[in-house]
Amino acid sequence: MSLAARLLEWLLAPLLSVWLVSLGISFMSARTTVDTALDDGLSAVALMLVSEWEQRVTTRPDIVFPSDATKRLMNIASEYPVSFLIVDGSGIPTAGDDAMQPFLRETVDAEVPLRAPALTPKFRHVDGFNTVMDDEVIRVVRLRFSAGGKDYTLAVAQSRERQAALLRSGMIHEALAQTAVLIVAFYLLWYGLTYVAQPMRSLQEHLDARTADDWRPIPEELAPHEIAPLIASTNSLIERLQTSLGAQKRFIANAAHQLRTPLAALRTQSELAQRLPDGPERDEAMARLTHTGRRANRLANQLLALARAESAGTTSAREAVELNTLCEGVAHDVLPQALEREIDFAFEPSDVAVEIMGDATLLGEMIRNLVDNAFKYAPRGGSVLLAVRDAPIRVVVEDSGPGIAPQDRERVFAPFARVAQIDTTSGAPIPGTGLGLAIVREVAQGHDGHVTIETSSLGGAKMIVSFT
Repeated sequence: MSLAARLLEWLLAPLLSVWLVSLGISFMSARTTVDTALDDGLSAVALMLVSEWEQRVTTRPDIVFPSDATKRLMNIASEYPVSFLIVDGSGIPTAGDDAMQPFLRETVDAEVPLRAPALTPKFRHVDGFNTVMDDEVIRVVRLRFSAGGKDYTLAVAQSRERQAALLRSGMIHEALAQTAVLIVAFYLLWYGLTYVAQPMRSLQEHLDARTADDWRPIPEELAPHEIAPLIASTNSLIERLQTSLGAQKRFIANAAHQLRTPLAALRTQSELAQRLPDGPERDEAMARLTHTGRRANRLANQLLALARAESAGTTSAREAVELNTLCEGVAHDVLPQALEREIDFAFEPSDVAVEIMGDATLLGEMIRNLVDNAFKYAPRGGSVLLAVRDAPIRVVVEDSGPGIAPQDRERVFAPFARVAQIDTTSGAPIPGTGLGLAIVREVAQGHDGHVTIETSSLGGAKMIVSFT
């Protein structure tokens, strides 16, 4: 669903509610207006009846009551004539329709003042109300007045059917007008939202037109100012992705280059071994072939481990890993290697159990790389220490080798980066792929940790992997 459609859907209920409330208010206002107009007409009739009755009881008892003029006024709406009744102070009818006596006793809450300039202080009270007579809703106006020294009460009534029909007709027209306004408002709102969303479509077209290798920043002028922060964040993400993809391309190029050398050596040595006759030279060639094969296998495994470590944040399963148990297992596995190089190897667990959430396989690979690196650079007969510490949680590996100079401590974590060192026993360069510490950093970062290098009390390097 588009943004414009969602906004219209969200606004639909409030607009319909406002429409219904507006119709209700219009109905109440129209009904009040109709009742007021009807009250005014009935009040005019009442004034004429009062005036004629006063003349009859005071000066002219022989006059016709009500007069012809008053009768014509009462019968203007021939289908709904006006009825009246006058009773004296004792409640005895004196003129009019006796069927209206209940209306003189009926109590109403609202009082409608008589809106006629001829009203005098003798007219004490006027009120208007709706009631039912013969299953028909009628409007009644009452007033009390004095004439000839006596008090009288007058009730004037007329059916509301004519006014109700006018009210219904008026409300139908009002509802149609307000519905038309509502429809026009929806159309204008839709058009406005579509117009506002036009820059978003331009941005979409711009992105659809780009090729897969087009990593240019998105121009901020293509979008409104309100989403400029989103464009800036997207450009920042593009920059990070470009950097990451560039690093991957360089890694793949370096990996291909590093694998090319042992593979070429394997091919050359295998061809040479095939041409040599059985004897010491052939045995030496086969030994070199085996050594080169192991080196290629080690490099391939390291590359796979690094690739897995780089994707650990999104693909690896997390579980509780007890570091003392994990490091103890690694220590048992590398013990033969320590004995072969006559290295004084020690493992120091923490005093309390230490658990972190992570991938046990990757963490084991990280610790093994740290220990292998320490064994590689520690001289024959040297010392290596593997320790687990708590508060804060960290894994420490120390060796008695030559150590790492401060200016090289950041560079050695880059893939295929190595510090050239000479084996003190053989005098040959210490072999390696340059991937061990890169794997260590990737695994540590994938487990919310970081790696630092210090100088060990044993004289060599001290690798510290700290976890938060």
